[in-house]
Order: sequence, then C-alpha cells, then structure tokens
Amino acid sequence: MSLSRRMFLQGVLGSVSAGFATTEMSAVGLHCTPAPNFPIPLEMGTWCSQPFPVGKHDNHIELIVDRLGSVEKLDCELGPPRNNRVCNQPPLLDMDWTLWDGASPVQSWPFRPIQPSAWGEKQTSCILGSFKGKRNAHFSIELNIKKDAGHLKELHPRIQITKTPGYWCWL
Repeated sequence: MSLSRRMFLQGVLGSVSAGFATTEMSAVGLHCTPAPNFPIPLEMGTWCSQPFPVGKHDNHIELIVDRLGSVEKLDCELGPPRNNRVCNQPPLLDMDWTLWDGASPVQSWPFRPIQPSAWGEKQTSCILGSFKGKRNAHFSIELNIKKDAGHLKELHPRIQITKTPGYWCWL
C-alpha cells in the first residue's frame, strides 16, 4: 500500500509526539490544501480569481504556461531573456496585478517584464510576486491585462499560488 502525503506527515507527527510523550500534539489534525490553480485568459481586460484560502505563511504567485517550442523564444515572449540574449520584439505579456483580501487591496504590482524562473520539458513558470498569508483568510487576484498576449493564450496559461517552501499543510 502506498502512502499519501497526508498519511506520511501524520505518521511523522505521530512519531514526534510519541517521542516527546505529548498527547496534545497527536490530537491536532493535519490540514492539507491543494495549491490554488486558476486558468487565465490573456486577452485585454480585467480578470479576477475566485477567493482562495491560504494559511499564515509566505506564498508566491506564479504564471505557468505550457512549453511548446524553444525555451529562448518563450523567454522573449514572456519577458527579458536569460543569459543576456537579445530579443527581436517586445514581450507579448503586459499586465498589472493586485492581490485582494475580500474588498481590501493587499498588494499591487505594476508591470515590469517578468523573467521565467523555472523551465521544464512541458512547462515554464514565472514568479509574478509574493505575499504573506493570514490564517483563515481568503484572497483573490485581479489581473489587468493591457494588451492581447497573442499565441501565449494557446499555451494554457494559469496562475498558481505556491506556499514557500513546500507543502500546503499546517496544524
């Protein structure tokens, strides 16, 4: 039988609590939340995510697109290229974004060309920004897309909220 991440972490926490002979820790439930992931249109206009929960920890807001074709071409289309390469055209992506806690803005970021931060065989991601979460809060992200992003719309663009570091589990 294979163990899920939740079962593994509960076992580890159970072992730790037994080692310290504390019964309080074993009574605490472990809560795991999948990383919020939203498909986004990259057409000119405003888009807002559904509210999503985060715990009291640091989070990254990532833009992820499928990788079809060369990394160099995609780098130029998303923002400034890596390794001091030169692009023959401006980036296709031009947007500002705001993080909301209910009706209150938490953070805003003006557009600056973003640079891909992770490359894989099937996808590329860019960190748009970071924020500190609040326990039991629900945030949403608003994108102001200033121009149509051309063929980037066909690369299944999505926003993902990533807890830093690692797992989406807390006590």
